[in-house]
Parts: sequence; structure tokens; C-alpha cells
Amino acid sequence: MAEQVRYSLILWETMQVLREAPRTLTASQVLEAVRTQLQPTAYESARPRGRAARWENAFGFQTGDAATIGWITKRGGWSLLEAGASALQAFPAPEQLYGELKRRYREVDQQRKQAMESLSDVQQFVARALDVVEPGRWTAQEDLAELVGASADEVAHFLASWKIQIPNAYRVLGDDGRIPDEGMLNAAYRGTDLRKRLTDEGVTFDQFGRASLDQHLSALALTELLEERRESQGDLPVPVTRAWMVRGTSVDGFNLVPEWLADGYVSLNATQLGAVDPDISYDELKQQVEAAYQHKSYAYRGQRLEELDRFIRQMRPGDLVLTPMRGSVYLGEVTSDTYFTRSASIDNQRRDVLWSDVQTPVDADRLPSPVPALLQSQAYVVDLTAAYDQLASLMPSQAGKVSGDVPAKEKPQRALAFRPLTAQVAADLLMDQAELQKIADLLWDRKQLIFYGPPGTGKTYLAKALARHLTEDGAVKLVQFHPSYTYEDFFEGFRPQGSDGGQLSFELTPGPFRLFAEAAKDNPTTPYILIIDEINRANLAKVFGELYFLLEYRDEAISLQYSPKEEFTLPENLFVIGTMNTADRSIARIDTAMRRRFAFVELDPRKPPVQGLLGRWLEARELPGEAAVLLDLLNARLADADAAIGPSYLMKSSVYVRADGLERVWEYEIMPLLADLFYGQPDVAARYGLAALRSTLPADPGSP
Repeated sequence: MAEQVRYSLILWETMQVLREAPRTLTASQVLEAVRTQLQPTAYESARPRGRAARWENAFGFQTGDAATIGWITKRGGWSLLEAGASALQAFPAPEQLYGELKRRYREVDQQRKQAMESLSDVQQFVARALDVVEPGRWTAQEDLAELVGASADEVAHFLASWKIQIPNAYRVLGDDGRIPDEGMLNAAYRGTDLRKRLTDEGVTFDQFGRASLDQHLSALALTELLEERRESQGDLPVPVTRAWMVRGTSVDGFNLVPEWLADGYVSLNATQLGAVDPDISYDELKQQVEAAYQHKSYAYRGQRLEELDRFIRQMRPGDLVLTPMRGSVYLGEVTSDTYFTRSASIDNQRRDVLWSDVQTPVDADRLPSPVPALLQSQAYVVDLTAAYDQLASLMPSQAGKVSGDVPAKEKPQRALAFRPLTAQVAADLLMDQAELQKIADLLWDRKQLIFYGPPGTGKTYLAKALARHLTEDGAVKLVQFHPSYTYEDFFEGFRPQGSDGGQLSFELTPGPFRLFAEAAKDNPTTPYILIIDEINRANLAKVFGELYFLLEYRDEAISLQYSPKEEFTLPENLFVIGTMNTADRSIARIDTAMRRRFAFVELDPRKPPVQGLLGRWLEARELPGEAAVLLDLLNARLADADAAIGPSYLMKSSVYVRADGLERVWEYEIMPLLADLFYGQPDVAARYGLAALRSTLPADPGSP
């Protein structure tokens, strides 16, 4: 067996030396004491390429990791901290101690990686901010967090990351003015007396190690200094500007957007919460949300906390804000801090907004990527900063005052209803209006329906398009089932979470269906439509569990397996559309219990509403009709309805750009599917191949 460095023993001996030392030791004293106890092997003592001995390198890495997680300190001399002494007692064997060190270090490293990911785009701004913190002054982690819209923990891990070293970072202290623990210092500052360094610069400390508040630079003071520097130098980047979506078309049954546009503000419902200090910390906000909404489910409280945190703590003046309404998007700029307002209908947190000209909103269908995907979130407040540049390009050079007539205010407290399916909607989908209305009426009556049929019949496309026509923006969600999907994935279950103490715990976590149901309950006059793609690919009894009962009895409540003390109901305004591929023989059929709870709409290329769809699509684009004729002939030869081929295979413009486009689709998409469906039959190509079908057509297959 190849020789190895005894990493675990080096760590264990080092901590034993520090525990038994009557006073702090120098680095050389610790190194010599560990050498005596360890008795390094010849392999460990070797110096590859003339560098330090292998065991000395390991000693440096292990003690560095131990300082990072707070087991030892090198500040003002080496010593064992209380956490390190507890670890020695809890993990008496070297291998156990080493394993615990690595586990805790991985947790810290993961936190720092996440901080780097979330803050890397503002690294230059943080560096500029610290550049104005001159000798004799200090700032706090919380102040930098406020400037960049992050948490103090994220800023602390960002500054401590080994991947960066920002000048003057040692002048960033804790909120109480204390020097951070050594594990939260950048490696460049470990082992140094930072208090002496700051004192030499003019910072004074009290007897408890707290820096003078008179020398503290708050977030406001930093902002003023940065502005002065920007005006004098002209090259200082301003604090990160973010973009947000705030929904207002369905808030307790009201459409607030016309009022927002007319009066120049945006708001978030806070009737239960009441007034909140704009400078509230995250932990304080969490406590207030838990108290104000204790009568609500944990999933609801989690959603409210996230939205309120974004609106109150993260959003700031200068940020871009948008709100969708009736297929359009209105853009504006946040111009105030948050404030609380009471009204006759809804008490809310507000921010003033300078809206762009409301007469010319942006068509939601023309928004650049990735905005459409981000707008699919059902949350009231959504961070759109990832698409800031695209959204900013849609704003006029200067947002003017609201001009012209704002959209007429709708009746307050509207009734629950689907939006009407107009002739234009049917034309857009190339389907008969009466057929679409029949499907919408069926969904309204039954609450749950399934589109089923062979591949290529547009089941998912129709489900998405129909749902978005029937309800408001943001009230549609799609999930896809697969064989490993479970109740815990779909509704709720316990998920591993890292705790502050470094221990792994399991927390009850809501899944997409529970979160969607909570959103629907909060807006009882808006239809919420959940699309379950490939619904029969999962074990439905396992996924739905006790929800089977609620799908049929919406007016009753049931205890949940993970929340037995809570009675749960499915709201009347929650609708489900599933899609099911009938050609895949490997997929289990829908069981009788589930079938009874859903209405089934067949999408067959030989029957309405899919029948003739390809021909209408080709005609609308002024393309030859041969493909439609060939597809109809193919499906006429296929005796098995589940083996029929849907039109979507041929509803792609690329097929008709190439001279051999139709041949390519037939050879590489349609025929492999048929070969699988008719496995073992030798005459598949002779009966269903393109050449065989074309041989039966007249000279002009596109003629009437």
C-alpha cells in the first residue's frame, strides 16, 4: 500500500498540543511540539522539489481549516477555542475529529461559494465602497449588505472567501463594532493583531473590544461619500440597480394596477402585518411575519416572508419595476422607500413609482429573453435583475410623468370566472371556437381534465395556450411528472437543511402543488391552472396520496400525512390540466380512482379539434398542402388510434425551408416511432414510408 501523510493524526496532535499548553504559543512552538509528538515518517519528512516537508504542508492546511471553522485561533498567538475543546471531547479518535473538520469546512466553503455567486457582480462596487473607508474609520457588514441588497452573512462570507482579497476589508467589523471571528476573516488577515492595526490607524476600542460608534460609517454615510467621489472622479459605479416584477391584477379580488398607474405607486398587501420599520433586519421581519400570519400554513408564511423581504428590504429607489396586465407590461422606476398605508379595502406597503407613458405599454409577447420565463413565477414580487439590461432597453431615456388616460378601473371584487374565449383566440390556435369553448366549459365544471392522445397532437401546447387565455398572467404553472416523482416532490415533505450550528436537520418543505394551492387560496376570484405534463409517467397513487380525496370533494378538508394537525382544502379556483401520451406502452394506465376524478379529452389527428390542423397551418403560411395529405393518408392506414401520428411533427417552418425537409422528418422522426410501435413487423417501411404513400397520390396532391 502506498505511503500517505497522516492528516488526521497531524490535526489531532496539533489540537492536543494547544489544549495542554498553559499559554498561547507561537507558530514555531506549535510546529516543534507537533513534530515531537508526531515523529514524522521518512515519507512525511520528504521535501518534494525542495519545498516544505509534506507533513508541514498538511499542518498548514489543517490548522487553516480549523481556524476557519472556529476551533483554533492564531490571533495574538495560537490557542484552542472553546469549540475546539468541545470537538476534542466529542470526537476523541483522530479519524473522527478529522472527518468532523472536513464536514464543517465543506459547509462553510459552500456558504462562501454561494456568497460569491450572489455577490460576484458587485465585487467592484464593494471595493469602491471600502476605498472610501479611510484610516481611523470603520463600517459594518450590515452596512455593506444594505448597499448591495444582500444579507450580512452573505457579505461576511464574501469578504472571507479565499478567492478574493479586497483592500481595506479589515475595516469591516461586526454590527456591534467587534472584530469578526478569525474564521470569518480573509486568510490575509489571520494571525495578525487587527485591533492593534486599527488602533494604530486611529480607531478607538472600549474595554469590551467594541470600536467607537463616532468613527462608524453607516450605509447612508457610505452612500454620501461614494456620491462625492463619483462627482469628483466621474468613474465610480453606482450601487447595483435591480429590476422587479410586482403583481397587482388580483389582490383579494381587486385589480390594483389601474390605480397604481394613475396615482404613481406600487404596493404589497400587508393587512395582517401592519406598519414595518423600513430598516428592519431579516430576522426581525421573519419574527413579525410568523406572528402576524400564525393562523396561516407554514408554506404561506414562507411565501409572504420572501415577498415582503424583497419589497421592504431589497427593493430600493432607482430600481426598475414592472407590472403585467391583460397581456401588456407597464414599466417604471422606484422613487421612494417603503411606507405603510391604510385604506378602506387593503392595507399595504407602498413605494412611489414614476411610470413610463401608460398609453404605450410593452406587449408581453414581445418581451426579450429571458423575461417571459421569469414572468411565469406566481409570486407577487419577483426578482428580474437577471434580465435588467433587456428591460432597461425598453424604458424611454427619461421616464416621463404619466400621460394620457390610464386604463379604466375594473369593478372591485370581481367574481371567479374564466376569461372569454374569443374568435381571435380560436384563430390564433387554428381551432374551432366552439370546440375550444366545450373544453373550457368541461374544465370549469369538472375542475380537472386530461388531454390524451398519440404523440405530436399538441397536448402540452394546447394546455399551455388554453390556460393562459383563460386566466391572468402568473396564474399558470407547469410541472412534469416522471417515474421517480413522489408526494414529497409534488406536495410537501421533509428536506435536509443546514443549521447555524453546523448540524444537518430536516425541515418540512412545500412542493409546487402546495405553493400553487396557497397562492390560489389567497386570490379566490382568479382561476389558477396547474398543468401536469406526462401525468401518467408517475405512480399517481404515490404522488397524490390523500389528495385523491380532495380532487373529488373540494368542499371538504383532510389531515395531511406530514401536517396532521392542519386541515387542508383544495380551493375552488384551482384547476388541473394533465397531458397523457397513449402511444408509450411502457407507461402505466390511469387507475380507476384517478380516472373518475378527471374528464378526458381525446386529441386524435383524425377527430376534432386536431383534425385538419396541419392543413390550416400550411394554408395560413401559404405552403404546399402535400404534407397534410400525406399525414391524413398515413393515419388512415394506421388501424391503432394510439399509433396515429400528430401534426406537430410537420408544423415546423424548418421542414419547408429545405428541399428534403419532409423526407428528413419522415425518416428520422416518424419512421423510428412507427418501427418501435410495430416492432417485429417487416413491412413497416413498405406500408408507411414516404415513398410508399406518395406512390398512391395524384400528380398534384395539393389540389382539391
